[in-house]
Amino acid sequence: MAIDQPNGNTPPPPGQDRREEVLPCGRDMGTVYDHLTDGGLDDHELSCPHCRGAAAEFAPVLQAAELLRDEPAEPPPGFVDSIMARIHATRSRSWRLSLPAEHPLHLAITEHAAATVLAAAASEVAGVTVNRCHFPERGDPTRLQINLTLRQRTPVSQIVERVRKAVRSAARRQLGLELNAIDVRVDDIHL
Repeated sequence: MAIDQPNGNTPPPPGQDRREEVLPCGRDMGTVYDHLTDGGLDDHELSCPHCRGAAAEFAPVLQAAELLRDEPAEPPPGFVDSIMARIHATRSRSWRLSLPAEHPLHLAITEHAAATVLAAAASEVAGVTVNRCHFPERGDPTRLQINLTLRQRTPVSQIVERVRKAVRSAARRQLGLELNAIDVRVDDIHL
């Protein structure tokens, strides 16, 4: 069952572009739209009730587009900072850390991949969720910063030591790295 539109036309079948819809007078909606956006209707469209009805359907959309075109586009607050942070994060993911290897071999891993391995080790500690894990100094594989959320009533100092031990062990065993400093920051505690 087709539902009539205000102009007397039935809507196009699903998947058909309205621009392909043919009016009872034989003119297609796309032509009427093109004439409206190019400066005005032709003589037939001005005198034809079907074409005038189609033009009336397009009028609100064209008026809204006109208003938006004249309005200056301003990014929302923080938009540029957000984009720049993503660019920086993308760049830092490709920074490489040298891993121990026998001469003449050179072995390297992206900082992001190394931090992912170490974050997984920290996550193995009961009651720990890793919020962020990264090497704060570009190219320095000896210092790591890890931010956590804790979900246990165990004293924070005990959990932090377990995290440091797990991360240091994974760094040695899986990456061959010797971490001199593991800066653990507790962002939140859920009791």
